[in-house]
Amino acid sequence: MAKKNTKEKIFDVSIDLFSQYGYDGVSIRQIAKEVGIKESSIYNHYQSKESILESILSYYINEMLKEEAPVMQPKENLNMDFDHFYKEGSDRFISKLSEEKMMKITRIFLVESYHNEKIKKFVKEAIIGYAINGWEDLFNLMKEMNFIKKDADIKQLAESFYYYGLFLLYEHFIINYPEDDEKFLIDFKRRTTNHMKILFNSVKIDAKDKGKDYDLKNRENDESYNKTIRLEEEKDYLKVENLVRDAFWNVYRPGAYEHYIVHNLRDDSSFIKDLAYIIEGNDEIIGHINYSNGRLNLYKENRYGVDIKVSEGSGKATVLGPIAIDSKYQSNGYGSKLIRHTLKLAEDMNIPFIFVIGDEEYYSRFGFESASKYNIYLEETDTEDENPFFMIKILNGNENTLKNLDYDKGIFYNPEVFDVDEKMVDEFDENFEYKEKKVLEGQLDI
Repeated sequence: MAKKNTKEKIFDVSIDLFSQYGYDGVSIRQIAKEVGIKESSIYNHYQSKESILESILSYYINEMLKEEAPVMQPKENLNMDFDHFYKEGSDRFISKLSEEKMMKITRIFLVESYHNEKIKKFVKEAIIGYAINGWEDLFNLMKEMNFIKKDADIKQLAESFYYYGLFLLYEHFIINYPEDDEKFLIDFKRRTTNHMKILFNSVKIDAKDKGKDYDLKNRENDESYNKTIRLEEEKDYLKVENLVRDAFWNVYRPGAYEHYIVHNLRDDSSFIKDLAYIIEGNDEIIGHINYSNGRLNLYKENRYGVDIKVSEGSGKATVLGPIAIDSKYQSNGYGSKLIRHTLKLAEDMNIPFIFVIGDEEYYSRFGFESASKYNIYLEETDTEDENPFFMIKILNGNENTLKNLDYDKGIFYNPEVFDVDEKMVDEFDENFEYKEKKVLEGQLDI
């Protein structure tokens, strides 16, 4: 076994102490004493006790997501029967949870969620929100593919599946603590599996009621199953532009600009080619997503109350969009698949955070939150208002990126290619089939 360095010792000792005495019950001095170093030496590795906690939470999530459970990749795994599908995910979760370090961290965030706002947010978004969204996507897909009843309440079903297991964790780590962990894990698997079977049997559609065999093992040949997510290629360009044009036509304004933006982005320095993905099925492009780098200017107020620019274009100010789904396939989860797939790739590319402009209710399911929470605002919007439609997602492991920037206010600017001339758009539109521009209720007031 490799010898631990000082930072690793601090990390492990902190987990032990936090799990025994609680986060607030442990001091930096106590951590240093257990590690066998001077208190001041800790700051060579961590800025604060809070930064140690953040690294522990990031470690937990990264370990859990090293190999995603089938529930987060439903279309790739629904070729197995549901019992086996569930068992695969359950076994992975329990295998990871059974590691001593992971058990201790689980107790930390379950206990501390009662009074620590940072941990409460972590549990709400990373532990509960992420999992519930995954189950919702799965059950929506199963409803679409006639595996479960059309009148099934998807959100209620997802919450019922997940919250029971969460309750068992609370019961073990709080109510029954200390209890034998090995015995608990065996019991946890048995109880959650039985619970799953009861719930699933209450909503599943029997094969005899479908009029044909819908055995999960034969879904590979189903037209609705064969969907592929891949990088956009040059041969896709015109099809993508047509798709984007149709998806946005007369939605936000008479006509559309988005297809022109997509066209120009490909030759712009802001374009992130490795995140331009499509989802297709049977040689038909169903959806498309783009990412690009804007500019984030940071300002600090001087003693006279004047905002002074302290940084221009700080970091990678990446923005998601445009994203478009063919109208025939909307509300079937394809947009969610594209977003989740590319966000994971963005994390692998070490992009620290991503902005998006859109419906806060929709994007919050992917972990986006109002950027005004971090005093960051969209160009040409009121910095006194929240602007909930302008959101940010801090990617795993980068929680301190913004905190470490010394600023009072940030202004995000879209790539210049997003600023379009209506006359130029009209000229570009001559390359496409004629569509009538209409003024409709609900369009932007521009």
